[in-house]
Amino acid sequence: MKTATRETLYYEHSPANPVTLHVEPGEWFEVQTQMNRGPDAELVPDDIRDLYNSYRSDSQPTDRGNASSGCTYVEGAEPGHMLTVHIGEIKTHPVGWTRYGGSTGAMPGYLGPSNIGPQFRICRIDVENGQIIWNDKLSFPVEPMLGVVGVAPQREARHNGWAGQWGGNFDIQEVTTGAKLHLPVYHPGALLHVGDMHARQGDGEICGGGGIETGGSVMMKVELSPMPQEMSWPRIENDTHIMTTGIEKPAEDAFRIALSEMILWLEADYGMTQGEAFIFLAQCLEARVTQFVNPTYSYVCKVNRKYLV
Repeated sequence: MKTATRETLYYEHSPANPVTLHVEPGEWFEVQTQMNRGPDAELVPDDIRDLYNSYRSDSQPTDRGNASSGCTYVEGAEPGHMLTVHIGEIKTHPVGWTRYGGSTGAMPGYLGPSNIGPQFRICRIDVENGQIIWNDKLSFPVEPMLGVVGVAPQREARHNGWAGQWGGNFDIQEVTTGAKLHLPVYHPGALLHVGDMHARQGDGEICGGGGIETGGSVMMKVELSPMPQEMSWPRIENDTHIMTTGIEKPAEDAFRIALSEMILWLEADYGMTQGEAFIFLAQCLEARVTQFVNPTYSYVCKVNRKYLV
């Protein structure tokens, strides 16, 4: 099986990144992701330091994160295609971390160091039982996701803290096992970038350093189809919902983008006029901010398939 390894890490989505893997549409391949650098080892409690150090990398830059595992070329992909990324099984490492640096978009710096101060926590992950060990009394279920899945942007390079029409650093929890992520193709080969695995993440990703940042492996396959004329931003599907995304700042603009994209999708594929779609969504739309800390904010709008009769 073909594998995108951690041997070459990229910290920006760019058409200039040398290709590290070639895949055919329809074939499953593995992506091994690198855990973000995290707190320096000397700050980590003694009882977990060796485990933590076995998965972090001191060679990672301190000023960039969300490393993608190389750059994957999809054979046959051309501008005008839609790339559909099928996300299969995700396996995390047995350790992860989360950190708050003192200010984020959710807790701005004008409060001083947020009256909290910097915080971090290293967590063991019980992979076998699917639990994140928070402390002696509390565990969270492992609900793994991929924070970064994107193609090379059309006219520029963007570091992996950004997201946009090319995908990138979504931090949307629905980008997980069983999902299909639809992305526009801007360059031959699409130039797929994948990384930033989380063991779980709450809405807003308010601390800025996760979720529970971790690494691991994910199974993927890709398909190609004509790009829908009405689609401008990435879409997500799973067994229960169709979803549109919007990435912008302020957050209300991100919501407007995702809402508009959903109206256009319902018009194109489900036989509704735009007016019908609007009042339909007023009854059943599910929407939320999934991250509020990146340079632009991520919104997801969802419709349950049971209403799409």
